[in-house]
Amino acid sequence: MRRLVAYRDGEPQDVLAVADMPADPEPGPGRVAVAVEAVGLNFLDVMLCRGGYPVKPPPPVTPGVEFSGRVLSGPDAGRAVIGCPALPHGALGETVTIDAGLLVPRPVGLDPVTAAAIPVTYQTAWFALERAGVSTGDTVLVHAGAGGVGVAATQLALARGARVICTAGGPAKAAVCRDNGAEVAIDYHADDFVPAVQEATGGAGADVVIDPVGGDVFARSLSCLAFEGRIVAVGAAGGPPPPVDPMALVARNATLVGLSWGSAYPWQRPDEVAAAYAALFALCESGAVRPPVTRIEPLEGAPAALADLAAGRTTGKIVIRIGG
Repeated sequence: MRRLVAYRDGEPQDVLAVADMPADPEPGPGRVAVAVEAVGLNFLDVMLCRGGYPVKPPPPVTPGVEFSGRVLSGPDAGRAVIGCPALPHGALGETVTIDAGLLVPRPVGLDPVTAAAIPVTYQTAWFALERAGVSTGDTVLVHAGAGGVGVAATQLALARGARVICTAGGPAKAAVCRDNGAEVAIDYHADDFVPAVQEATGGAGADVVIDPVGGDVFARSLSCLAFEGRIVAVGAAGGPPPPVDPMALVARNATLVGLSWGSAYPWQRPDEVAAAYAALFALCESGAVRPPVTRIEPLEGAPAALADLAAGRTTGKIVIRIGG
């Protein structure tokens, strides 16, 4: 069985290789074997290769935290599903074994590649907006708006009736933000986003900031918040954010929310996750959610694709097509 494996920590293109592995053992009670059809890539996979993911499993590690496929055996054999496997046994291989409770039936008409682009980015964006209480009339600032989480947050915020401002690196990525409905797209290579956000909001600031970047972007986002604004930290693709002085929040009566969907929600809030999937599938059917698959690669292409993702050379979502 072919599987992508890293035996040490490092950059994806340096440590990942396709290996012929023994077949997975017969699944135990409550576990299901699935033939993988497609896998969505995330920055989390880069962090996993580097050994920088907060939950750090020892090598060997197989990345791939969201997939679509078909159940291989048992009463549900042949059923189309999507899921998020527990690390370090990720989905970038021909088969994956997963807890049955982490599988979700794939709606008829939702193709495997599109389905593989939904779980992590759209669930993350869904719960970020939910915890921030985004509603009609709110102004939402989305950083890295041309990335997977950024596009998902933009589409879902618009579906809630919010106004969206995005930041992105370069004119091409800013155009992607506008194509997905952002009213204002700020190229942070050309402009300082803080005064640009203040100008776009008439000095009021953004009600909500969705930040998958971290680093200095997170620190400067505090200056973009409106009175009683909420900032949701969902990642640190740009490096760890600096410490936060609580008084900086007090001055604006602001709220800071930390969110890690994949490491907690499927186990801690399964009913809420199921409800979110139902809503996301309905939004897909209506056209409000359009997973931004911009690149499809075979399994052998995953290391280079992850290198491009790590370097910020991508937009939207990269999906690895494996079988089916």
